[in-house]
Amino acid sequence: MLSILALAAGCDKAKPAKDAELPPPPTFDVATKPPLVFQAFGSVDSTRLVPIAVIVDGVVKPITLPDADWRRLDSAYFQPGTQYEVYRDGQAAGTVTVTRRMWEPDSEPLYALPGCRDARPMAAVTLKTSVPLDPAFEFLSLSVPRASAAGSATVRDLAGAARALAVTALKGEQLDDTDIDTASFSARALHVAGTAKPTIVASQVDANAGDAGPGAGHTTHFLVFGDDTDGKGYQVSYRHLESGEARLVEFQRLLDHLDLTGDGTDEVFVESWRYGSDNDLVMLTRASGKWHEALRVPQSWCVRKR
Repeated sequence: MLSILALAAGCDKAKPAKDAELPPPPTFDVATKPPLVFQAFGSVDSTRLVPIAVIVDGVVKPITLPDADWRRLDSAYFQPGTQYEVYRDGQAAGTVTVTRRMWEPDSEPLYALPGCRDARPMAAVTLKTSVPLDPAFEFLSLSVPRASAAGSATVRDLAGAARALAVTALKGEQLDDTDIDTASFSARALHVAGTAKPTIVASQVDANAGDAGPGAGHTTHFLVFGDDTDGKGYQVSYRHLESGEARLVEFQRLLDHLDLTGDGTDEVFVESWRYGSDNDLVMLTRASGKWHEALRVPQSWCVRKR
């Protein structure tokens, strides 16, 4: 008992702060008002706009700010009446107009979270678009105009080409086409670089997250990209594949793509999650014909807990 008390007393003594415990330096000076990347989401009756990244010197970075600067960001970018373009599949798809910022003078915040002292600012907006909308929708948005060159090429037998890519990826993990679930499999073509050949996306997300129930049992998940950069056919250019216990698998789903930096090739946004945990927003960039994870931002609305 005495030894336990002595150990507890030692634990109560002040310890020098470690570098790892210090808050990270701010990504940018809000006063310079660099371009911000937003996500617009919600429903027609309740649409929100939230900052997800910043572009500094042509590089997309996570937003790290001191507590007070989040309020400065809210004031600088979310004044009522401010209008931003929204994008879908790399193309302008309409606009959002701010109707209320996060912290209006003499009023409660737009939203609050239990146990959270400071939340990431979010604006209430109205959406104007001609794009068909699902009951719940998502768009990318930028604080500065950005044009992305539209591609026109098509992929012959897209479903077959995507399936062939998936099989190639599966074989690399000693799996085969019997691990493809037709009900969960999808194929898509992304025009990410002007008139270049589109990127093929093969995806399989188990809607039940396990063959024995949500988060239970076994699942095989993949998100595979294919590119034909030399005219010799499509090759796997990105592969996220996990097969095992559903509660341990990291799932990824394609969100959208847009040329954020103006270099002529779109960045691709992916949502990543594990069963029962928070989500991450992942940004992929293409270099030398391959897609690489360039940014990962936790999708946590709470900046600082109480």
